[in-house]
Amino acid sequence: MVQRRRQVVLCVCAVVLALVAVGYPRSADDVVAATQFSIAFFATLLTGEAVIFALTFSAASSWPSLRAIDSHIAFREWVIIGWIAALFTACGLLGGNRISATYGALLFLLANIFGIFSFIQLFGLASVGGRNRLLCRTLAEALGQTGGAGGGSSDRDFENSPGVNAYLSAISQAMTSNDPTAVRNLVDQLVGAEVGEAAAERAVVLHIDVLHRLARAALVSGADPIQATACGHVLIDSVIRLCRRLPDPASPLGALSRYLAWLAKTALLMSVRGVASNRSARELVALSTDARSRILRCVDPDPKSADGPDEIGTLLPEPLQVLMWSSDFAEFHGAHQAGALYGVFEILTGTKFMGNYWDGASILTQLRRSLFGGDGNVNTAAADAARAVFGSVEEYDHFWALTSVTALATLRDCRVAHPPELVRPEFTPDHQLLGAYLRTFATHRYFGTAEEARTALLGLVSRTSVPGSAIELVHHGRVGRAYRVPAPHVEPQLRPAAMILAVACRLAPLTPGGYEGELRGFLAMLPSVSLRITAGLAARVLPGAAAQTDPVEAVVVGLKVLTLVGAHTREGA
Repeated sequence: MVQRRRQVVLCVCAVVLALVAVGYPRSADDVVAATQFSIAFFATLLTGEAVIFALTFSAASSWPSLRAIDSHIAFREWVIIGWIAALFTACGLLGGNRISATYGALLFLLANIFGIFSFIQLFGLASVGGRNRLLCRTLAEALGQTGGAGGGSSDRDFENSPGVNAYLSAISQAMTSNDPTAVRNLVDQLVGAEVGEAAAERAVVLHIDVLHRLARAALVSGADPIQATACGHVLIDSVIRLCRRLPDPASPLGALSRYLAWLAKTALLMSVRGVASNRSARELVALSTDARSRILRCVDPDPKSADGPDEIGTLLPEPLQVLMWSSDFAEFHGAHQAGALYGVFEILTGTKFMGNYWDGASILTQLRRSLFGGDGNVNTAAADAARAVFGSVEEYDHFWALTSVTALATLRDCRVAHPPELVRPEFTPDHQLLGAYLRTFATHRYFGTAEEARTALLGLVSRTSVPGSAIELVHHGRVGRAYRVPAPHVEPQLRPAAMILAVACRLAPLTPGGYEGELRGFLAMLPSVSLRITAGLAARVLPGAAAQTDPVEAVVVGLKVLTLVGAHTREGA
């Protein structure tokens, strides 16, 4: 737009000068004398620009590209004016046409005026701040031109965007060369890019992509983890600001939450296996836990604390939005997984949940009673909206059962040692914390017998989503959105072992010495293959299960982790 405006002004000036040349033609001597000074000044400006360009920019760099630099300094327009001026001047002098020669001399004056503008613009790019301002605008334009009208994004969108690809190549090169200053400048350019609402989600996709590249460089390539996490915090803060501008921020905020949980889990695993250093893993785990805590404060309508005005007021006021986000937040065993349900409860009911999940209080059970408890229903506008989204208590149970499937399937491997230096708040090998996370779903008991559990399992496996139901709307909201991270969504129906374990945990005893008959009866009904894969999952995610040779015992013993929750309360009593 700016370049087009300059070209229009240039054409208007050329027309005005043509009229001046026709009305006031000069002699050949006057034209030659004027042109000599103009050409000398033109050559001086051209030499100055060449020197600045040679000292500032690398010929091998595609960011900024020559096209972006040319668009900013108007170099082509300037040279073309000089070329046209030389043609008119030479033709006029050779042909004895005073008007043509005068017009050429006047165009040289215009070229010099335009050359001063070009020189000042290029001189501004000689500084880091000037280049960053140019590249912020260039990146914003590239994001604005990427994707369709719907605001979504896909890998193909970025593959077809030369500007975005040039930016990603530049940041990859900076990380490969271990240049922290260049990396921070490139991150600042992305954060400073002013994009419209239509391009905000595509900007979020690029933020998460860059965050992943930084994490990968810290874990694998030996990049400075302090610098990587500092840039990561800047990117995450920028994503939250962009989400506040989106009409539906649930999907991008959920994608960021999932990725952060996956990152902490992966950093732990790579550290234990000796692929990444403990220092890098420690910094990335700290980044994940701190960032997820901040996201939680931005979602909670009434957080316990707030670090700034951005954390006041929920980002997800609609029931469907918070359901989509909560199903993403529960995956990959991330920090504050159970605490997220407090905000979900308040958004869906308009009231606060006053229980403590560490004492065994069931948020999902209380939420079910508040929405579908008959005489105990909460009568608020938020609760009415939540009931409209779920439709029925059966759909409520179905949604949270499927959410628990993905949460159980992506729990951390409890057999992997957890180094002490990687222990962070809510990211520990503590079995009681694992039990508390698992218990948030296990206490959602919408069946009580082995036969009812079998029926519920068949429903999870074979039931198709009802049009307009919460699970169908959440699935539809994810269609067409692709985030460039190695943690794609997997449908719960593709996780049979996790489905069985999600049903089994709802039959497991919640106190030591509790009745195990219904749980064992349900497991006895399962085919041997199903029982074996479920025992394999239990051995991976539940403590004590791996030591059992019998599949039934592996599941039963593993689910005893539920009885650890509230032990301090029972001992005190």
